[in-house]
Amino acid sequence: MRPLVTLIVAVLMSFSAHGSVNDGIAAYNAGNYAVALKEFSASAAAGDPAGEHLLASLYYQGHGVERNLTKAVALFREAAAANYAPSLANLAVMYAAGDGVPKDIKMAFDYNRKAAELGDLQSQFNVAQSYRKGSGVTQDYSKAAYWYRKAAEAGSSHAQNEYGLLFAQGQGVPLDYVQAFAWMDLSANAGDSEARENRAQLVTMLSAAQREQASKLAAEYAVRYSRKQ
Repeated sequence: MRPLVTLIVAVLMSFSAHGSVNDGIAAYNAGNYAVALKEFSASAAAGDPAGEHLLASLYYQGHGVERNLTKAVALFREAAAANYAPSLANLAVMYAAGDGVPKDIKMAFDYNRKAAELGDLQSQFNVAQSYRKGSGVTQDYSKAAYWYRKAAEAGSSHAQNEYGLLFAQGQGVPLDYVQAFAWMDLSANAGDSEARENRAQLVTMLSAAQREQASKLAAEYAVRYSRKQ
Protein backbone atom coordinates (compact mmCIF):
# COMPACT_ATOMS: atom_id res chain seq x y z
CA MET A 1 0.00 0.00 0.00
CA ARG A 2 1.40 3.37 -1.00
CA PRO A 3 1.88 6.06 1.64
CA LEU A 4 -0.81 8.74 1.67
CA VAL A 5 1.55 11.53 0.62
CA THR A 6 2.50 9.50 -2.44
CA LEU A 7 -1.16 9.22 -3.38
CA ILE A 8 -1.67 12.94 -2.89
CA VAL A 9 1.33 14.01 -4.93
CA ALA A 10 0.40 11.63 -7.75
CA VAL A 11 -2.96 13.36 -8.04
CA LEU A 12 -1.45 16.82 -7.87
CA MET A 13 1.09 16.03 -10.56
CA SER A 14 -1.27 14.38 -13.02
CA PHE A 15 -4.73 15.81 -12.44
CA SER A 16 -6.38 17.33 -15.50
CA ALA A 17 -8.78 20.12 -14.59
CA HIS A 18 -9.92 23.64 -15.44
CA GLY A 19 -10.19 27.01 -13.75
CA SER A 20 -9.11 27.46 -10.17
CA VAL A 21 -8.13 23.81 -9.69
CA ASN A 22 -5.87 23.89 -12.73
CA ASP A 23 -4.32 27.19 -11.62
CA GLY A 24 -3.83 25.75 -8.13
CA ILE A 25 -2.03 22.69 -9.44
CA ALA A 26 0.29 24.88 -11.52
CA ALA A 27 1.04 26.95 -8.42
CA TYR A 28 1.58 23.83 -6.30
CA ASN A 29 4.01 22.37 -8.82
CA ALA A 30 5.91 25.69 -8.78
CA GLY A 31 6.10 25.57 -4.99
CA ASN A 32 3.74 28.52 -4.58
CA TYR A 33 1.56 26.99 -1.89
CA ALA A 34 -0.16 30.26 -0.92
CA VAL A 35 -1.65 30.58 -4.40
CA ALA A 36 -2.46 26.87 -4.48
CA LEU A 37 -4.32 27.28 -1.18
CA LYS A 38 -6.32 30.21 -2.57
CA GLU A 39 -7.29 28.40 -5.76
CA PHE A 40 -8.12 25.07 -4.12
CA SER A 41 -10.16 26.89 -1.45
CA ALA A 42 -12.20 28.65 -4.13
CA SER A 43 -12.86 25.39 -5.92
CA ALA A 44 -13.78 23.60 -2.69
CA ALA A 45 -16.14 26.42 -1.70
CA ALA A 46 -17.92 25.89 -5.02
CA GLY A 47 -18.47 22.24 -4.10
CA ASP A 48 -15.96 20.78 -6.57
CA PRO A 49 -14.78 17.37 -5.24
CA ALA A 50 -11.39 17.83 -6.91
CA GLY A 51 -10.93 21.16 -5.12
CA GLU A 52 -12.01 19.61 -1.82
CA HIS A 53 -9.55 16.76 -2.32
CA LEU A 54 -6.63 19.01 -3.20
CA LEU A 55 -7.37 21.44 -0.39
CA ALA A 56 -7.46 18.45 1.98
CA SER A 57 -4.07 17.45 0.60
CA LEU A 58 -2.60 20.83 1.54
CA TYR A 59 -3.96 20.53 5.07
CA TYR A 60 -2.62 16.99 5.32
CA GLN A 61 0.87 18.02 4.20
CA GLY A 62 0.94 21.44 5.86
CA HIS A 63 1.76 23.21 2.60
CA GLY A 64 0.68 26.85 2.58
CA VAL A 65 -1.32 26.31 5.75
CA GLU A 66 -0.80 24.90 9.24
CA ARG A 67 -1.04 21.12 9.15
CA ASN A 68 -4.50 20.06 10.27
CA LEU A 69 -5.44 16.40 9.94
CA THR A 70 -8.96 16.96 11.27
CA LYS A 71 -9.66 19.44 8.49
CA ALA A 72 -7.97 17.21 5.93
CA VAL A 73 -10.15 14.26 6.90
CA ALA A 74 -13.32 16.36 6.77
CA LEU A 75 -12.50 17.59 3.28
CA PHE A 76 -11.51 14.13 2.05
CA ARG A 77 -14.86 12.86 3.36
CA GLU A 78 -16.76 15.59 1.51
CA ALA A 79 -15.09 14.62 -1.76
CA ALA A 80 -15.52 10.92 -0.99
CA ALA A 81 -19.26 11.48 -0.48
CA ALA A 82 -19.32 12.59 -4.12
CA ASN A 83 -17.60 9.30 -5.07
CA TYR A 84 -14.29 11.01 -5.84
CA ALA A 85 -11.95 8.03 -6.11
CA PRO A 86 -8.67 9.71 -4.99
CA SER A 87 -10.29 10.83 -1.73
CA LEU A 88 -11.79 7.40 -1.15
CA ALA A 89 -8.33 5.90 -1.69
CA ASN A 90 -6.68 8.37 0.68
CA LEU A 91 -9.20 7.70 3.43
CA ALA A 92 -8.55 3.99 3.02
CA VAL A 93 -4.84 4.56 3.63
CA MET A 94 -5.54 6.79 6.63
CA TYR A 95 -7.88 4.27 8.29
CA ALA A 96 -5.47 1.42 7.61
CA ALA A 97 -2.67 3.29 9.37
CA GLY A 98 -4.70 5.17 11.99
CA ASP A 99 -3.41 8.41 10.48
CA GLY A 100 -5.66 11.28 11.57
CA VAL A 101 -8.48 8.84 12.29
CA PRO A 102 -8.85 5.80 14.57
CA LYS A 103 -7.29 2.73 12.99
CA ASP A 104 -10.09 0.68 11.44
CA ILE A 105 -9.19 -2.08 8.98
CA LYS A 106 -12.84 -2.73 8.09
CA MET A 107 -13.39 0.95 7.29
CA ALA A 108 -10.17 0.97 5.26
CA PHE A 109 -11.45 -1.98 3.25
CA ASP A 110 -14.81 -0.32 2.64
CA TYR A 111 -13.16 2.84 1.29
CA ASN A 112 -10.75 0.80 -0.82
CA ARG A 113 -13.63 -1.21 -2.24
CA LYS A 114 -15.51 1.93 -3.29
CA ALA A 115 -12.41 3.40 -4.92
CA ALA A 116 -11.66 0.08 -6.62
CA GLU A 117 -15.14 -0.07 -8.09
CA LEU A 118 -14.52 3.40 -9.53
CA GLY A 119 -11.36 2.13 -11.23
CA ASP A 120 -8.61 3.23 -8.85
CA LEU A 121 -5.72 0.88 -9.63
CA GLN A 122 -4.00 0.91 -6.25
CA SER A 123 -7.31 0.36 -4.48
CA GLN A 124 -8.06 -2.63 -6.69
CA PHE A 125 -4.74 -4.13 -5.62
CA ASN A 126 -5.44 -3.32 -1.96
CA VAL A 127 -8.87 -4.96 -2.11
CA ALA A 128 -7.31 -8.08 -3.60
CA GLN A 129 -4.73 -8.13 -0.81
CA SER A 130 -7.48 -7.83 1.79
CA TYR A 131 -9.41 -10.75 0.34
CA ARG A 132 -6.25 -12.88 0.09
CA LYS A 133 -5.18 -12.18 3.66
CA GLY A 134 -8.63 -11.89 5.24
CA SER A 135 -7.84 -8.36 6.41
CA GLY A 136 -11.00 -6.44 7.26
CA VAL A 137 -13.07 -8.96 5.32
CA THR A 138 -13.64 -12.72 5.15
CA GLN A 139 -10.78 -14.43 3.29
CA ASP A 140 -11.85 -15.28 -0.25
CA TYR A 141 -9.26 -16.32 -2.87
CA SER A 142 -11.77 -16.14 -5.72
CA LYS A 143 -12.55 -12.50 -4.94
CA ALA A 144 -8.84 -11.82 -4.49
CA ALA A 145 -8.22 -13.27 -7.95
CA TYR A 146 -10.97 -11.09 -9.43
CA TRP A 147 -9.44 -7.87 -8.12
CA TYR A 148 -5.84 -8.89 -8.83
CA ARG A 149 -6.87 -9.57 -12.39
CA LYS A 150 -8.56 -6.16 -12.73
CA ALA A 151 -5.42 -4.42 -11.51
CA ALA A 152 -3.07 -6.75 -13.41
CA GLU A 153 -4.82 -6.19 -16.72
CA ALA A 154 -4.67 -2.43 -16.09
CA GLY A 155 -0.89 -2.68 -15.73
CA SER A 156 -0.15 -3.00 -12.00
CA SER A 157 3.12 -4.94 -11.79
CA HIS A 158 2.51 -5.87 -8.14
CA ALA A 159 -0.92 -7.24 -9.02
CA GLN A 160 0.56 -9.16 -11.95
CA ASN A 161 3.00 -10.90 -9.63
CA GLU A 162 0.33 -11.68 -7.03
CA TYR A 163 -2.09 -12.93 -9.68
CA GLY A 164 0.66 -15.18 -10.99
CA LEU A 165 1.23 -16.54 -7.49
CA LEU A 166 -2.43 -17.51 -7.24
CA PHE A 167 -2.05 -19.57 -10.42
CA ALA A 168 1.15 -21.12 -9.06
CA GLN A 169 -0.69 -22.18 -5.90
CA GLY A 170 -4.14 -22.89 -7.35
CA GLN A 171 -5.80 -20.40 -5.01
CA GLY A 172 -9.00 -18.86 -6.37
CA VAL A 173 -7.99 -19.94 -9.89
CA PRO A 174 -7.02 -23.29 -11.43
CA LEU A 175 -3.46 -24.46 -10.78
CA ASP A 176 -1.66 -23.35 -13.95
CA TYR A 177 2.11 -22.87 -14.07
CA VAL A 178 2.00 -21.49 -17.60
CA GLN A 179 -0.37 -18.71 -16.59
CA ALA A 180 1.66 -18.15 -13.44
CA PHE A 181 4.86 -17.70 -15.45
CA ALA A 182 3.25 -15.33 -17.96
CA TRP A 183 1.98 -12.97 -15.26
CA MET A 184 5.15 -13.14 -13.19
CA ASP A 185 7.27 -12.51 -16.28
CA LEU A 186 5.30 -9.37 -17.03
CA SER A 187 5.87 -8.09 -13.50
CA ALA A 188 9.52 -9.14 -13.43
CA ASN A 189 10.23 -7.31 -16.67
CA ALA A 190 8.65 -4.19 -15.17
CA GLY A 191 11.29 -4.29 -12.43
CA ASP A 192 9.57 -6.15 -9.59
CA SER A 193 12.36 -7.97 -7.73
CA GLU A 194 9.96 -10.34 -5.96
CA ALA A 195 8.48 -11.34 -9.29
CA ARG A 196 11.97 -12.06 -10.65
CA GLU A 197 12.62 -14.42 -7.76
CA ASN A 198 9.24 -16.11 -8.17
CA ARG A 199 9.76 -16.50 -11.90
CA ALA A 200 13.20 -18.05 -11.42
CA GLN A 201 11.79 -20.59 -8.99
CA LEU A 202 8.86 -21.38 -11.25
CA VAL A 203 11.03 -22.00 -14.31
CA THR A 204 12.58 -25.02 -12.59
CA MET A 205 9.11 -26.56 -12.32
CA LEU A 206 8.24 -26.26 -16.02
CA SER A 207 8.79 -28.89 -18.67
CA ALA A 208 10.38 -27.86 -21.96
CA ALA A 209 6.97 -27.79 -23.62
CA GLN A 210 5.52 -25.69 -20.80
CA ARG A 211 8.43 -23.25 -20.98
CA GLU A 212 7.79 -22.74 -24.69
CA GLN A 213 4.08 -22.24 -24.11
CA ALA A 214 4.71 -19.90 -21.18
CA SER A 215 7.15 -17.78 -23.21
CA LYS A 216 4.60 -17.32 -25.98
CA LEU A 217 1.87 -16.38 -23.53
CA ALA A 218 4.20 -13.98 -21.72
CA ALA A 219 4.97 -12.21 -25.01
CA GLU A 220 1.24 -11.88 -25.69
CA TYR A 221 0.59 -10.46 -22.22
CA ALA A 222 3.47 -8.01 -22.61
CA VAL A 223 1.65 -6.48 -25.58
CA ARG A 224 -1.77 -6.50 -23.93
CA TYR A 225 -1.07 -5.64 -20.30
CA SER A 226 2.17 -3.70 -19.95
CA ARG A 227 1.62 -0.41 -18.12
CA LYS A 228 1.51 2.54 -20.48
CA GLN A 229 3.62 5.38 -19.13
